[in-house]
Amino acid sequence: MRFGLDFGTSNTSLAVWDGSSAHVLPIDRIAGETMPTVLYVRRDGSALVGREAIDAYLSDNRDRGPLKREIKMLGIRLPSTDWTHKSLEAYILTDTSAPGRFFQALKTFLGDPLDTRTNVFGDAKGLEDLIALVLAHVRARAGELVGEAPEAVTLGRPVRFIGSAGAQERATTRLRAAAELAGFREVRFVPEPIAAAHAAGAAEGTAVVFDFGGGTLDLCLVRPEGNGLQVLATAGGPIGGDRATELLIDETVAPRLGSRATWGPKQLRLPRYIVNALRDWHALSALNEKPLLDALDDLVRAGAPKRELAALRSAIELQLGYEIFQAVDGTKIELSSAATALLSFHHAEVDVDARVTRGRFERLIGPMLEEIEALIDALLRDAGLRPDAVREVIYTGGSSAIPAVRALLHRLLPSAATRDSAAFTSVAAGLAMPDVESAITV
Repeated sequence: MRFGLDFGTSNTSLAVWDGSSAHVLPIDRIAGETMPTVLYVRRDGSALVGREAIDAYLSDNRDRGPLKREIKMLGIRLPSTDWTHKSLEAYILTDTSAPGRFFQALKTFLGDPLDTRTNVFGDAKGLEDLIALVLAHVRARAGELVGEAPEAVTLGRPVRFIGSAGAQERATTRLRAAAELAGFREVRFVPEPIAAAHAAGAAEGTAVVFDFGGGTLDLCLVRPEGNGLQVLATAGGPIGGDRATELLIDETVAPRLGSRATWGPKQLRLPRYIVNALRDWHALSALNEKPLLDALDDLVRAGAPKRELAALRSAIELQLGYEIFQAVDGTKIELSSAATALLSFHHAEVDVDARVTRGRFERLIGPMLEEIEALIDALLRDAGLRPDAVREVIYTGGSSAIPAVRALLHRLLPSAATRDSAAFTSVAAGLAMPDVESAITV
């Protein structure tokens, strides 16, 4: 058996080749084949991955009430700007009674030049250690499902890891180390869009593989060559569907939580850090501390809109950020097949009924579309090809279904036919296939 592992920014999937075809495994006991790439480490050292991690994090924090931050000395001294003191002992305000640590989007840090460790309840863990916990779960789950914990694995990698010069080497070195810590003895890497092209079975002629996921966009220009694929050019960047969901939250939900409210003769507004947290469910839950909740009550007494701040207080106290994100994400998905969609979310003081049109959504993601156009132009320029030389576009990734994205690709590549590969699992399936490593990069 061959195993292909797509470790994504937002989601992870694993496929196995049984000798005749690739099967994607339900590695997440709740979500199935598409496992959220998140990790939750509880105070007792136990680690949960995927949807179980999200559910446990939300449950633990709903039960504990407002968090309390305390001073924690770091055990180091730093130079002081006060001439009367040569140095001061460093400290931070931290949630010392937190039931666990939650980690997400770990993949985005693989190319970072900083190599630091984080304190996880007395255990200093590096990025490789945290990712290894996720990959170890995947490997163990594969053993449960097929009776064999894989020793060898083909791992996907984006065409460009996020980061400065040297990011590609740093990222692959760290990801390899994490896989080995998780128990994989043999690790191979293949660009994710190449894997998607193998899964789709690229036809004759030049094709663009358009892999548009939750966190990143990967583009690859390929041409069949012998038994493999010749890679003519690659491009990519941190453009993902989650950003589109966040923009829709800004538009539809955040105003009901006071993001645009003003009050008093000085036209006061909510602090920017609170407004920014409304789009990030994990950041929103971190606001659940008594001084901030008391401050919201003070703002209402000072004239801030009572209804909006009561809704904000509920969203924070009841840990509603994840449910809000999922509801808005569902509305975004609905707009791929309908001209309008109704976002309805009602919980405690949070009441949202918003009619969203596809036209309005497309205006919101306008800057993202411009970034995509620039990447397509760069892809063709690097390959030295005209747009009419592209015979096919292979779509994969959940965000590739957005109609405005497809309309843009049709305008930029008017001669290209289109084909869909499995939105969330084609990369993993392609990685598990024989000969996927035979692509020739030029």
